[in-house]
Amino acid sequence: MKTTISFIVLAILALSLIIVSPAIAITWGEPDTDHTNVGAIIVEIPDYGPAMLCSGTLITPNVFLTAGHCTNALAFYIYYFDLDSEDIHVTFDQNALNPSGWLTVADFQTHPDYGVSRSNPYDVGVLILSEPIGMEPAILPDKGFLDELKKEGELRQGSNGADFTVVGYGGTLDWPPPVITYQYQRQYAVSEYQALLKSWLRLSQNQATGDGGTCYGDSGGPAFWTEPDGTEILVGITSWGDAQTVATGFYYRVDTPDTLDFLEDVISGL
Repeated sequence: MKTTISFIVLAILALSLIIVSPAIAITWGEPDTDHTNVGAIIVEIPDYGPAMLCSGTLITPNVFLTAGHCTNALAFYIYYFDLDSEDIHVTFDQNALNPSGWLTVADFQTHPDYGVSRSNPYDVGVLILSEPIGMEPAILPDKGFLDELKKEGELRQGSNGADFTVVGYGGTLDWPPPVITYQYQRQYAVSEYQALLKSWLRLSQNQATGDGGTCYGDSGGPAFWTEPDGTEILVGITSWGDAQTVATGFYYRVDTPDTLDFLEDVISGL
């Protein structure tokens, strides 16, 4: 059954993703019990069972932030399998496939400009929970937050480089040789800064330099910047990376007007 579901998930993603390929799994990561506001999207497929689609982060008591290619894929699932709202869930349980932790979803939205440009795919989407939950949401950045860090010299490479924490529910990659195992449990890894682009935060997940990162199933999950006092700021959305998931991860920036204005419109409209 699990094998059948996996093939269906991969086939649907291949058909439905227009601009970016989904990131795959936590690469060289560790189990995570700290980031309780990071969750997973679960789709119950009739006659097949539950499948984990993507990861994401609670940003208000009822708004769950993920990647645009995840909500775009969700729309395809609903169309292809004729799903109802009760077939879509978000969970914050450490084990994504534990049904006791599944929460119902009232709606979802993809950025209206998703897919119109390769240089800026607007890879952001949200799910709206049916009921607010009593959990501390993640902290969003101010506009230009990463630009300010770069200007202040905080973003740098090398042995004293800047590190970001990435979290998700994808499988675990061990390499060499490349072997992915799927447990659908929340994990984290630490990735080193490589570059700041207009739409992307690029991070290293090269084991040779002591870095981990994200791959399939972690799409939509967060990249956190940690302040000196320990406060974590959600600055990136896991979007895509190299096909082998052993070198580089690209995170769609949360601190841009494109992202923050969209989120403000969603939240103010609830």
